[in-house]
Parts: sequence; C-alpha cells; structure tokens
Amino acid sequence: MIGIVDFGLYIPYHRLPREAIGEAWRMEQAKELLIGERAVAGFDEDTVTMAVEAVLEALGPRQEAGVDALFFASTTPPFGEKSSAAVVAAACDLPVHRSADVTGTLRAGTTALGLALDAVRAGSARRAVVAAADMRPFEPGTLQEAVSGDGAAALVIGEGDDVVAVIEGEVHLSDPTVDVWRHAERRYLSTDDESFANQVGYFALVNKAVDELLRQAGVEAESVAGVALYAPDGRAYMRLARKSPLGPALARAGLMGPAPRLLMAAGNLGAAFPLAQLALLLETAQPDDLLVLVGYGDGADAYLLRVTPATAKRPPRRPAAFWLETKGPIPYTQALFFRQHIRDKPLFPPGAEPWTSLPLLYRERGELLALRAQRCTSCGAVWWPHRPNCYECGAQEGFEFMRLGRRGTVATFEVEWAIPHPAPPVGMVTVDTPEGTRITTQTTDGDPRVLAVGQEVELAFRLFHTAKALPHYSWKVRVRGEGRKET
Repeated sequence: MIGIVDFGLYIPYHRLPREAIGEAWRMEQAKELLIGERAVAGFDEDTVTMAVEAVLEALGPRQEAGVDALFFASTTPPFGEKSSAAVVAAACDLPVHRSADVTGTLRAGTTALGLALDAVRAGSARRAVVAAADMRPFEPGTLQEAVSGDGAAALVIGEGDDVVAVIEGEVHLSDPTVDVWRHAERRYLSTDDESFANQVGYFALVNKAVDELLRQAGVEAESVAGVALYAPDGRAYMRLARKSPLGPALARAGLMGPAPRLLMAAGNLGAAFPLAQLALLLETAQPDDLLVLVGYGDGADAYLLRVTPATAKRPPRRPAAFWLETKGPIPYTQALFFRQHIRDKPLFPPGAEPWTSLPLLYRERGELLALRAQRCTSCGAVWWPHRPNCYECGAQEGFEFMRLGRRGTVATFEVEWAIPHPAPPVGMVTVDTPEGTRITTQTTDGDPRVLAVGQEVELAFRLFHTAKALPHYSWKVRVRGEGRKET
C-alpha cells in the first residue's frame, strides 16, 4: 500500500479577531462576514519555520524513519532564489537526497503530494515528506486580509503496513483561469472579478475534478465520510456545499467540518489549507472511511483516500487541536508591524541586525538548523554549540555529534525589557535538556513572565534576524505549552 504514513499541523500562537480589522478600516458592509479570528505568524516566523513545526509534528517519535525526499509547497517562500525545502530538511535533520520547492500556485500543496506519491511509486524515494506553509500577502484593509491566515501542514508519504490512508484514485486538471495573482515586482496579491473567477474557475474546476475522481473510482458520493478541500472563504464553501457532488458529506459535517473549523479559528491557510484539513480528518477517521482531498489553483487536484486499520496503531502525540486552542490575542497594529506593513518603522532598530559570515553559518549549520550537540566520547559530556575542547575532561579530540530532543526544563531565566525587540519583553532562558546539556536562548510565543524554574518547555525553530536579506534561523524556547492557561 502506498499512501500517507503520518501527518502534522501547525498554527501560529497569535490570533487577531476579524472584527478588529473591520473596525480599523470601517468595513461596515462586510461586518456580518468578519466573524471568528485569523492566525498571525510571529515576527520570528516565516513559511520555513512553520513548515519545520508541521514536519516535526508529522514525524513524531518516528523521527527521520527512512525519509529521503522532501517537497516544500508555498506561494510565499522566503527566498526568490534559494531552496526553502533544503532548509526545512536540514532543520528537521532529514538525510534527504532530493528536495524541491513547489510554488507559484495555491495548488502547490496537493501538487507536491502528487510528486511525493510518484517518487515513492517509482522507487526513487522510500519515504517522502510534503510540507506546505503559507502567509498570504493581501493588502491591509481588504476582506481577503481578514479571511486569510497563516499556518502549515505536513504529510509523510510511504509504502508499507503503517500507511494510515491509502491513495485509491487521483485526478489532476491544469487551467490558466485568472483568479488571484501576484507579479514578481508587487508586494500584495491582486484580484478583480471574484464572482466571475469563482464561477468559471473554482466551482467549475473543483466539481469537474471531483466528478471525474468519483467516476473513475466507481464510488458514490454518499459513501464519502469526510472532505478536505480548498475554499476561498466561507461564502464560497457554503455555495460549493449546496452544488457539489460532495454535498452530502459536507452537509453531514456542517460547521464542525475541517474547512469551517479552520476558517473560523485560523483562516484560509493558502497552499496549506487542504492539507491542514486532511490532518484534522485523519486524526479522528475510522478504518475504511473514504476521504476526498481537493486542491485548487490554476487547475484542481482531487484524491480519494481510504483509511486503513493502521490508523489505530499511529504513535500517540500532541493532538492537532492543541495548535488551535493554545493561542494569545494580538492587536491589529502589532499584526501590521510584524508583517512590516508599517514601513516607516523597521522591525528591528538600525544596527540590530548583525551579519553572520557565510563560513560561520556553514560550520555551525548542524547546531543552528538541526539542533545537534557535541558529545565527548571520553567522559560523555554534552554541550551546545560545539567547542574545541571538552569542558569536563579537557579532551581536544574524540567528539561526536548527536541530535537533541526538543524538550527540556527551565534552569533559570530573566525577563528583559532593554534588548531591542519587536514584542517586548523578551525572555532569556537557560534550559537543561535530558541529554545533559544546557542551552541559553530567547523565548517565543507568549509572555515569558509566566515561566518558572523547573518548568518543562519545548524548543521551536525560529527566525532570529535577517541581514542582507538572508534569514538567520535557530532555536528558541516556546512559552505556550500543553495544559497551561495563557494570560
């Protein structure tokens, strides 16, 4: 069986009520549409860091488990020229032989899934990871800004007895319908006649792909248990639910379906939207359930999946709902600042963005990206980052690198207001890891004043700063955690 072995979801911590956007721009005519909230990536997040979070969730206790290909899908990669997929693979410490970026279309996530499936079928990859993440750049003050959201999802594709959902059919359509677009020299997305684009593009292509999928598979629409599909917004979703061949399944799910649930709690996640919905479906799916996955953008992709008994043996981990439920409010002005829409005020003060030499970035990529620590084979001492001699026995050779787990306990911390920072205060935390090393770094996702010595925390891959238009990534301590009420 070839299909999905595992899956992961990631939604940023910050949430912005849509009504705050409406009040700021006096969007009275759209007031009834401005319900729920949208997820906002932090100032230290981009599509690469969000993809890393989703991939690590998908891998879970399996870790790399034979993964040798990674496909990164996004309409908003941080690089115009440089592979984001290679950075994601390095941060997840995956020994991949093939990495590729799929971009330029909202269908990037489901297109990357097709490439991963083809690689496994052809035998050119034992297991492949699909990582989709997006931060849609709609202009402030538009309804699309309010409806969209930031987030990521990941799928592990493979063959074997641990496949939780086997692919039983797929249909792909390519069409140059002009819907939403962004020229390479433009900052914001453009739209025009949305009603016309939806009619000849979204509704026509999605329904055509689904009709063909069900016909080829010989499956009746009534037998479909769940649907994960791209939808521009709630209005388009409801209209599709009334007229789509998948109407019965969408009607049974109602407002608790994965699309309405994500639209209300996080927003339209762009290329990651259908894969994020699929992660929610797979988490509660039962053996023999038939699921349909639909991606849209310059065409449509449709997949038919059958859930297998292996879903009951999936290794336990943090539920996907964790990322929806652990959150903190963000003022609209700060959300604009994080996305650098307020251009006269830089995210960091001048001189606060130090350049790191390329040789240093290369030498320390194991520590900075993959969170590898150095271990002395003579006495067993472990430290991060690496150093020329052992601090315990003084040895100057006989070292090895080991990947650290992402959890630890707070040894000490301070809350700092004087350090230039886009969202003061910043916490400086020293963490003891189970492997026996100490790491000192910054905090992210929440107020560091809620930390306590001895508290268990998690490390998160984040953007530290950008210099010469090059993102510098490493690891910070996540403040939000399981079972703890945020303030």
